Amino acid sequence: MPETKRQLWNDRYSGRELIWSAGPNLTFSEQVADLQPGRALDVACGEGRNAIWLAEKGWDVTAIDFSDVGIDKARQIAERRGVSVNWIVGDVSTHALPAAQFDLVAVLYLHTSLKEREMWLANVLASVAPGGRFLYIGHDQSNIEHGVGGPKDPDLLPTLKEFSNALGGFEIEKAEVIERPIINDPGHSHTLTGIALDTLVRARRKQG
Repeated sequence: MPETKRQLWNDRYSGRELIWSAGPNLTFSEQVADLQPGRALDVACGEGRNAIWLAEKGWDVTAIDFSDVGIDKARQIAERRGVSVNWIVGDVSTHALPAAQFDLVAVLYLHTSLKEREMWLANVLASVAPGGRFLYIGHDQSNIEHGVGGPKDPDLLPTLKEFSNALGGFEIEKAEVIERPIINDPGHSHTLTGIALDTLVRARRKQG
């Protein structure tokens, strides 16, 4: 991951107390509510809101982000809330993840170039245990013209077809574009309101 991008996120996380909400992403919490707690990996965890929520629900959580400032804030929040998370400062495109170990691997709003995406997607999919789930939530390409917020470069936004091609060995449980009201998301500009269009993919790794 380029150092300029890392520095941009470090500066952003340093800019105010909390970029995102203290609670989990609502779509994320809905999608994992029916899962039995086990080992989870939160990819590009930022300030740790989803990882911390998982830990509070009884999951054994590892969380990785390339921003040391974001991870430091996440660690402090987790300590205040009395939960333990294995925090990792690292680039998920290149960081060595344990193979076939996690019952849940979640990737939320990680928007990178296709070249980087091919690297991190292969890396994180290999870390899903047999019977475990992979969950992706991110801005959809249709959001550029018909939604609000998010990147404007379509190359940064994977399609449902791209995930379908990458998920060999997985049973796809959900693959759809969903609407998300952003009015309660403090990560966006206070002047930004409306509906964002997100890609949602949830898949279960086949046994054997």
